[in-house]
Amino acid sequence: MNIKNRKVVGQVLFIFLAFYLDGLMKWAFLNNMNHGTFAVLPQLMLMLIVMLTMRIDNRRQLITYGVVFGLIYDSYYYGIIGLYTILLPLLMVGIDHFKFLLVKNNLGYELSIYFLSLTFLQSGIYLLERLLQQTNTNVFDFITYTLGPTLLWNIVVFFILYIPLNNLSEWLVKYRRDNK
Repeated sequence: MNIKNRKVVGQVLFIFLAFYLDGLMKWAFLNNMNHGTFAVLPQLMLMLIVMLTMRIDNRRQLITYGVVFGLIYDSYYYGIIGLYTILLPLLMVGIDHFKFLLVKNNLGYELSIYFLSLTFLQSGIYLLERLLQQTNTNVFDFITYTLGPTLLWNIVVFFILYIPLNNLSEWLVKYRRDNK
């Protein structure tokens, strides 16, 4: 296996690890916090996908990652196939389309893109669930009890994990950019 294929396998394993850590964080830390009216949803996999999307130049590879990992996320966590399967590739293509506006990947840019991505994804899931009549909460309850705590939790996790995840994602993509 050549270096290019090893890097792709590394990216896939990196996203699978984040997928596993999403469930582990929910089980270990957030079960105690989600007993009341608040619902905190960890999105570590989305954080890693946003970081990789900022660095990968191949749109076909991004769409493939989005569809495959969206399908896996839907089948494992939601049971409704289509929420992440539709929204994750749209999100990745949107980031890829506008990343030329960014001069340099740094904490501020990636935090703002992650914040917007997380807001788009959670709002899109809420709208699709309302459309499919899977939830009956109103918009203000969704913003107050789900979106707000989810954004706060994930932004704190982003600040804590940014440096190691940034270095790892740069390493996983850097060789591919040099040898196209």
